[in-house]
Amino acid sequence: MKTLSICLVLLSALLANTSALGAKPAWIPLFNGVNLDGFDVFLGRYFEDQLNKDTENIVSVQDGIIHIYRDTPQGAKVPFGYFSTKKEYSHFHLRFEYKWGEKKFTPRTEVVRDTGVIYHMVGPHVVWPRGVECQVQEFDVGDMYTVMGARITTTVDPKLLAADPPVFQYLSPEEGGVPQKRGTANIARIIKSKTTEREGWNTVEVIVRGAESFVHIVNGVVNNRGTDIRQLDEDGETWVPLEKGKILFQVEGAEVFYRNIEIQELP
Repeated sequence: MKTLSICLVLLSALLANTSALGAKPAWIPLFNGVNLDGFDVFLGRYFEDQLNKDTENIVSVQDGIIHIYRDTPQGAKVPFGYFSTKKEYSHFHLRFEYKWGEKKFTPRTEVVRDTGVIYHMVGPHVVWPRGVECQVQEFDVGDMYTVMGARITTTVDPKLLAADPPVFQYLSPEEGGVPQKRGTANIARIIKSKTTEREGWNTVEVIVRGAESFVHIVNGVVNNRGTDIRQLDEDGETWVPLEKGKILFQVEGAEVFYRNIEIQELP
């Protein structure tokens, strides 16, 4: 009987551990809906760089929404910048919603509205810091940019790659995509495979597993992915794994709204 009791205890513990291992990580709000606790705000380019000195109320919170350039008059000359997490993340599933406002600002009054999310951000606060970007720009949501010394490996459409000049557009290996490395000391782009942006609120998801892989999802549809996230070493020649960093949301000359910013930290 004693042996049976011990076996039952061990079995119960094993089942509990298995259940815990199989449970999905909880979604944790990055934005609490009330204020910018947990974020830094950095503004630069058009006046002296400022960290957490948003005197013009460029990044504001109202009714559970982050509103970019809420109080700025249409057409005004504005600073660019971002709000970024204070914490670094490595393996995660990020999810947020955005929609465009009506206002545009100098010098981007005559072009499409633009913002974006840079993950694995490392280094000092500048416009723009090193990392990998999931583009959020009208008609281009889901594009990937390597920024200021980041690099990834992906697969692209071989027909477009053979064009003059070459076009780097994501195409899955199953559909015939061929391997391609993208990344320089400046900026390099991989165009999304599909356009799924719509009027009003849109949902963007980014799934990142350290330096191993990334996936961009727009309104439930995968439109970009890659592997082997790297950065230039201090020697400026060697590419080393880029495993973690902060997450930033860009402020880039267009009125935009963000809400429901949340994250799952993955094993």
